[in-house]
Amino acid sequence: MLPVEIRTPRLLLDLPVPGDAEVVTRYCQDPLFEQYLTTPWPYERAHAESFLSTYVPGGWASRTDLTWALRTERGGVLLGVISVRETQNEIGFWMGSEHRGGGLMSEAAAAVCTWVLEGGVDGATTVFWRAVEGNTASAKVARSAGFRRIQPENPTVPTRDGAGTLPAWYGVREVDVDPRAEASWNDILEARA
Repeated sequence: MLPVEIRTPRLLLDLPVPGDAEVVTRYCQDPLFEQYLTTPWPYERAHAESFLSTYVPGGWASRTDLTWALRTERGGVLLGVISVRETQNEIGFWMGSEHRGGGLMSEAAAAVCTWVLEGGVDGATTVFWRAVEGNTASAKVARSAGFRRIQPENPTVPTRDGAGTLPAWYGVREVDVDPRAEASWNDILEARA
């Protein structure tokens, strides 16, 4: 599959490229990434180079992991990354620290969900989200993008090394946003406001 561009009112979602390695390296050294993400730690330039030159194009070619860069314009600085793993249509994302708090990731997540559910991924009827328990920033993005919080039987995510699991929060998004979606987050987001 060829990479697809998605436009939103404030963003261009396009292909992360090897020229983004420096900024990806800097963003992924954020201590929050160690706590909440499964990116390598400590994160080094070689990780970014491999991600951008091998993983991202390979994911598009195989349709297994569709990854976009968030930018404000063509050729602009990478602000963050969002992806969909097609095996379960699971969305994942991260944002550079200086770009957080303005709703850009929520805008990107909603647009990616719309693209997936309106035919971008053949047969997709849902998009899933999960994050390590306590990652309220990610949960706020999921809520804003129309995900409904769900509680599966075993709500965990694998640890960075794959040897164990961590408690996790889950959400699901369908073509039509469930009217119960916003309220489903109250017990975890209102308590941490």
